Amino acid sequence: MATKQLVDNFLNTIVDTVQIAFSAPVDKSVVIDAFTVTNNSAVNASYKAYVKSASGVLAPIIPFKIVVWGENDLGIGIVNQVIPAGGSLQVESSALNSLYFTASGREL
Repeated sequence: MATKQLVDNFLNTIVDTVQIAFSAPVDKSVVIDAFTVTNNSAVNASYKAYVKSASGVLAPIIPFKIVVWGENDLGIGIVNQVIPAGGSLQVESSALNSLYFTASGREL
């Protein structure tokens, strides 16, 4: 399958709360090919990233990462992770309107 945009500039709407950025189709798993977090604010902010199965436990793939204002993070730990069918990519951040999440991937 061809690589496609999974999420484009997703922003958390509540601080320190896990939110779904992308949900995989119920019949196909999705592999993450690229993951970028951009901090466009004037403050340093941290994030956590999770891959959750439809019925699984929520445990972070990236447990804590700080992105300095004006910088990017490539989320190396989450690249090549598989979002199981019916599962989701979930993120949380420590500051509103600071971290923009972008990911691309392909269906398996």
